[in-house]
Amino acid sequence: MTAGFGHGTRRAVLVLAALGLTACLAPADLPERRGTAQGPTPELLPIRDILAQHADGPNTARLSETSTEARAAALRARAARLRGPVIAAQDRDRMNGSAAALD
Repeated sequence: MTAGFGHGTRRAVLVLAALGLTACLAPADLPERRGTAQGPTPELLPIRDILAQHADGPNTARLSETSTEARAAALRARAARLRGPVIAAQDRDRMNGSAAALD
């Protein structure tokens, strides 16, 4: 019986050592790519410019007409409806009766 690392452990140590050595290498000198096969690289715009382009979008009127308080009230009402039972009481009683009959 031999003591030491198993065959799989040796392989793992060699792979980790190779990865560690490649991390020490300098990155290759790659030319800067300006554009892709699908066209030029898109230009980055400030967010103000993007918002200014869409100031009169389809939701602008709806958002400006509805106050924050009204929207909050609508969301609270929706949350209250979602807190209710998922299964109606009549259906739950019927299912419980069917389950009791199985016992």
